Amino acid sequence: MAGENWGRRIVERELKATTVKNDDGSAPGMYDLRIGPPQNPQLAIECFQCVDSAFTETWNIGPARGPLNLALKNNWTVVISPAARIKTFKQNVEPILQEVEERGIYNLLVDHYLKWNDASLFERLSSLHIDHAYCYEMPGTGKVELGLPGIGGAVDDCGRAVGDWISKLLREPKYQDVLQKLERSRATEKHAFVFVGFGGAPWEVEGYLMGEISEAPTQSPDLPFPVTGVWIVAETAQNGVRWDGSAWHIFDAK
Repeated sequence: MAGENWGRRIVERELKATTVKNDDGSAPGMYDLRIGPPQNPQLAIECFQCVDSAFTETWNIGPARGPLNLALKNNWTVVISPAARIKTFKQNVEPILQEVEERGIYNLLVDHYLKWNDASLFERLSSLHIDHAYCYEMPGTGKVELGLPGIGGAVDDCGRAVGDWISKLLREPKYQDVLQKLERSRATEKHAFVFVGFGGAPWEVEGYLMGEISEAPTQSPDLPFPVTGVWIVAETAQNGVRWDGSAWHIFDAK
């Protein structure tokens, strides 16, 4: 993983200790980075990326490509789910929005209330995986901004949710190999280095990591055995945070 070299530079600079790549492919299940000799390492680090692949793919081919320009009277924001098929969405959304403009509807939550009151409209919207559509400018030019759920909102500058999130994340079944590799390392300290990609964490965590971190979290994580420390950084961030077993610290990620 490309992030291993980035992580190695960060760890070496932060801890001021020579950090080497441990996984040379000579055996299966090797952990990624090491401080100290192979037989008796002081620190073993396993790196992994935390990302929502469906979220990222939908974002890249949908919202990231800019607004749509449709034959509408007003400007709209449409929030779609990561499961949306963008090509199908683009082929079918215009007549639906034209209809709701004619009906004088300017805020549509695709929920049980809509299903109860207008089953036909509910089915048409939900078939395109639309969660919410609302008019934000009247009159407009037919601009339709696309969004995905869970992006944006208030940012917790204190990182209050980080400790609980990383504690739960490392217990997820798909990351059990991280724990197993670290346990086999026999290192004195065993750390997980997490690279958070787009949609890879709840917004309250991702928003904190993506910003300029000025205050470290205060909540101690409940790390699963055998992990004794964690490093966390968003892939586009200037800095990240690490837990050394007793306290959180901010590190430079550039």
